[in-house]
Parts: sequence; C-alpha cells; structure tokens
Amino acid sequence: MIERAAFSNFKSLRAVSCTFERFTVIVGANGSGKTSILDGLHYLAQSTYRQLGQVLRGNWSPGNLRSRGTSDDTSLELGGSLDGHEMRVAIRVSIPENEPEASAWATSETECDKDTWTATVEREWAGEKSIGEHTPATRNAPPQRPLRELARALGSTRKLRLDPLKLSAPSYNEQPEKAPRLDFTGEGLASVLADLALRDPDTFQDIQSAARQVVPSLERIRMRSATVYRSELQQIPADQGSSFERQVERRFPGHQLVLDFKGAPDVLAPLASEGTLLAIGLLTALLAEPRPRLLLLDDIDQALHPRAQGALVLQIGRILEARPDLQIIATSHSPYLLDHLDPEQVLLTAIKPDGSTACAGLSEHPDLARWRDIAKTGELWSFVGEDWLLERAAREKVG
Repeated sequence: MIERAAFSNFKSLRAVSCTFERFTVIVGANGSGKTSILDGLHYLAQSTYRQLGQVLRGNWSPGNLRSRGTSDDTSLELGGSLDGHEMRVAIRVSIPENEPEASAWATSETECDKDTWTATVEREWAGEKSIGEHTPATRNAPPQRPLRELARALGSTRKLRLDPLKLSAPSYNEQPEKAPRLDFTGEGLASVLADLALRDPDTFQDIQSAARQVVPSLERIRMRSATVYRSELQQIPADQGSSFERQVERRFPGHQLVLDFKGAPDVLAPLASEGTLLAIGLLTALLAEPRPRLLLLDDIDQALHPRAQGALVLQIGRILEARPDLQIIATSHSPYLLDHLDPEQVLLTAIKPDGSTACAGLSEHPDLARWRDIAKTGELWSFVGEDWLLERAAREKVG
C-alpha cells in the first residue's frame, strides 16, 4: 500500500507531500492538482517495469511536466509497505538549461527523441535497492526489471478515466487467444463481460450483484452478438512495384452490452444512463482479472445520484475487505460521497496565489475534534472549504 508521496516541481505540485489510506478521495476546485497527484503516482508505478523514456515522452515529456518558471529538477517519490516490507520509488529528472525549446516542449515522438534530459530512478523493497540511470543513449534500451516483486505489484496499477461512450460501444476481442482487457477509457467492456460470463461466471455474477446495489432498478446484465466495424489502411499494389493506401472498413464479430431494468427490459447500452454504465465499468475494473493492486480513478462520482454514490462506496468497502492487497485513490467533487468516508480518507487540494498546489488531509483541520461528532465528512468539507489550507500555507511561507 502506498502510504505517502512527495512531489517537487511537477506540474502545479511544486512542493507537495500527502498521505494515503486504502481508500482515499482527493477533492478540490478544478485545476487544483487532483489529477496531477494521480498522474504522478501512475508514472512512479510505471517506472518499476518500464524504461522512463517510454513513460515520459511526447505530450508527457519532462519539459511539459516541469512546473512553469523553474529550472530546478523535477522529483516524484512514493513510499509505503508491500507484502510486509517497506518500499520506496523515486524519480528525479534534470533538464539542461540550454536545451532547445523544441526538445524541452516535445509534442511528438520525433521531438521526444531529441530530448537531452537525464533521470535517475530509485527502487527499494525488502531491504534491496536498485538505481537506474536514464540518458538519451538508454532511452530505447530493453526495460530492466529489478526487484521483480515490486514491479509485479505496482505494474498492475490502473489509471482510469471512464468514458460512457466507450463503455456503451460494441466491442470484440482483438487477441482471441487471450482474455480481453478493459481499456482505461472503458472501451472493451462488452467483450470483457462476455468473456467473464463464459469463463468466470462467479465473477460476472459478483459484478452484476454489486451493480444492482448501486443501481436498484437494474435487474440483469446481458450481451448479444454484434458486428463491430473498424476502418483500416490497406496497401494496394500498383504498377512497377509501387503501391498506394486505401481506407477499407472491416467487420468483426463482437458483443453489445444489453441491460434489463425493472419495467424496461432489453435496453441497449448506448440508451442507458451514464451513471449506470460508469458504475458497471468501475466494478468490472475492480473485480475482473487482471486485478490491480492500485486503482487510480478520476471523477469517481461522475453522473451518479447521491444515493448511488453512497451505495458505490459501500460496494467498494466490501471489495476492499475481500481484497486486502487493493488500494484505491480517486478524485471527486461530491460532498455526498464524502459523507460515507472518514476525514482521514479525504485529501484537499487548493491553488495558492502563485499557481502552485497546497495539499492536506481534511483530518488536519484545526477544528476537526469539535466538528467530528456533529457533522458528516461531506458537510464538514462544504462548511470549511479549502481557505484554511491556503491560510496555513501562507503562514508557513512567512515562517
């Protein structure tokens, strides 16, 4: 479990430290750094099994991720315990001051290949330590996977930003020899559920039962055969050994998600509510193989009725109880969802006057003891907001 993290000169996180529970929800205004925390944790997790040059590239190159107005190094670090042993992963990235602008602000793989940034990745677990160096010469080298148990655990991390349109679309398994996998947008949901219904009916029933608790009007999840259309570029031979490309449409046998509701059976997924689709997608990501050890989720309350939010938190609690190795870190804007959490499970973010992020746990509020017994967590957040966090940051700066 990740217990703590620290970020320096990473996007708006110029100097941020935070702690986490097994289920943590980050709240704050738009643009206050919530998603940046998820991104940083995701990069750290990926660095345990991928070359850093394959993680930080294109739009996500270090020049784009470094805080504006500074030439200092960017650093990201997480710490905690894994299978009873202390773990730590840290990334430090340096960009030469004279690096050309096109390289520092790479927006394509070609520009990324011109980068001259360097980095170190430190990994520690169970008393063992590994330090990896990243230079332009090692950018495309085969990935090294020291501390395999650490890489296996954090390598299962999923960062989701579920899209109702992707969740509702018909899909097919592009690799029939392997079980289909849910994309981070939710694409492929119908294929994953169809495979589970056939190969692992118990897990399919678990997903269906949990979804019914979140959406009480839902009676049944089904799949039906569907044709999936894909546009592809085809090479057409021409005279004298030349060729040209032509766009062709191919058809594949796949599945369409169908939902039965009370009084409204046989509803195609594109006609169902966004909240229903998002709940099914999230529960599938949690319960279907390969199961993540860490799930990072943007906008966990998206399109959900306040009562459904409470039911979702209840289902997540049951899943966490059944899976002691699972951790969930999510963002939200909903006080109704927070009402079902303890203050220790809530992180607040706010933007300071200089544009950087301030972050603290709701449990750090100076009047928490007075409010804890008379207000729910969401009510407390709605009342105190984030101003106290900014005031504390201002005092610390003066001090």
